[in-house]
Amino acid sequence: MITVYRKDYLAGYQIDESELDKFMSAGYTTNYDEAESGSRIIGGANYSGKSDATNSAGDYTEGIERAKALFKFMPEGVQKEFANQWVKFGDTNLAKAAVRNTQAWKNEFEYLERPDGSLIMNELEAMATKATYRETLAEVGIADTSDFEGQFNKLITGEVSASEFQQRIDMTYNAVKNNIPQVEQMFKEQYNISSDAPTIFAALINPEINDKLLKGDLESISIGAEAKAAGFSRTFARFDSLRKAGLTQEKARQVYQQGGSYQSMATQTGRTSDISTLESAAIGNVQAQKDIGLLTAEAASMSSMQAGAAKKDGKVSGLLET
Repeated sequence: MITVYRKDYLAGYQIDESELDKFMSAGYTTNYDEAESGSRIIGGANYSGKSDATNSAGDYTEGIERAKALFKFMPEGVQKEFANQWVKFGDTNLAKAAVRNTQAWKNEFEYLERPDGSLIMNELEAMATKATYRETLAEVGIADTSDFEGQFNKLITGEVSASEFQQRIDMTYNAVKNNIPQVEQMFKEQYNISSDAPTIFAALINPEINDKLLKGDLESISIGAEAKAAGFSRTFARFDSLRKAGLTQEKARQVYQQGGSYQSMATQTGRTSDISTLESAAIGNVQAQKDIGLLTAEAASMSSMQAGAAKKDGKVSGLLET
């Protein structure tokens, strides 16, 4: 067993050696003389300054001033907790460590804690990281980021760096920016909502804004925007049913961009078919997938035959003639 002391508790505790690190981090020491020396300063067992009432009031005021100087970026509730801990410990580092165990701190910064209790980053670094996140969103026109605070916290908990966030936003924006005018048009048609490009993009990347703005329908509208961009006109109900059946915006882009080629093949082979066959195939309809496979094979065969044919005296020759 080991005896540990602290300036405010000179009697000491008998602890197991495995607990030593925990007590040392809370300001304890195995050296009695060191603790006894510290007991004569503010917060120590032998401090002989002013009366307790006067001394506590003075300590709290000093704690608030220290909090404002050191942690001016922190909410007022956290600053007050620091002052309280300063009264108790009279030491900046100990007060900081103690504040992180208070509810006021957890209300603001709990997202910084890993499951083992260690910090992903300190509070100032978290504020700086969020500022960088905001700058990234400002670059794509999103000036009001108040609805992103919860997302920012999750990103930091997931240890997503500012540079990685920048890459994610750039990639997403480049993928959808060309469809934003179509989304704006569908906003107007479906909801009579006049919106702007930054709001639409914010809803695309933030489910909370999506839910607030459209109650979850934005993905259906994004699918519709892909169709409109490729020249296909469908109802919102159709896009919504496709979304519920599993069609994503990425798959929709492939479907509608291939739609023109598919219809050309149908015309070439004399088949009656439309874009709905491609849509059905994309959400797993087996018969539609077979129909597309057959059509593709017939079109390929006809193209091969036509490639080997030649016109001669106004008549077709080559593969089409024996």
